[in-house]
Amino acid sequence: MNERAIVEAALFSAGKALTPDELARVTRLAPDTIREHLRALARDYTERGSAIEVAEIGTKWTMQIRSEFAERARAFAPPEIERDLLKTAALIAYHQPLLQSDLFDMIGSKVYEHTKALEDLGLVNRKPSGRSLALTTTRYFAEFFGLKSTDREGIRKLMAEKAGVAYKERPEGTPAEAGPEPAEDNPPSDEDTGAAVAPTPPATTATN
Repeated sequence: MNERAIVEAALFSAGKALTPDELARVTRLAPDTIREHLRALARDYTERGSAIEVAEIGTKWTMQIRSEFAERARAFAPPEIERDLLKTAALIAYHQPLLQSDLFDMIGSKVYEHTKALEDLGLVNRKPSGRSLALTTTRYFAEFFGLKSTDREGIRKLMAEKAGVAYKERPEGTPAEAGPEPAEDNPPSDEDTGAAVAPTPPATTATN
């Protein structure tokens, strides 16, 4: 296999600056070999006039958009998502369809803020279900995280890792259970808290 291509793929996948030693641990190539390939990649990208560059930043290397193209490209960049919100998204993806009231049991009162934020990002659908809301991911969810929308169990496995829950393969064709409706002694329903119920856009469907 082409060693330079391996280094290039590793740097691209990282999405952040890495030292040659860090790349060596991932690629199993010698650090000196990594440095040679990084310098060669930097020359290649420059010579071809690419909008992407392989650049050395202190002791680390990164793959990034050249500064003269950054402003125009920024409009197409996906929005940042904080770690706490990412965990909520992962829980929804893993357990979907999941009642918002059940998600309350997992993460507490921040459930309302988080589910609304995820809906605003186009990652989650919220549809009325009894006194609560049923949460499912959208088509864009898989695209946002760089996943294959057809690999449903692959999505669940990855999101289980992000959510910090044990992955359990779901038999094919078996839908996830949304769980029981909240009882009176459970956390307050979404109606009681005044949580907004937004209609589901007709163009988006759950990835399961």
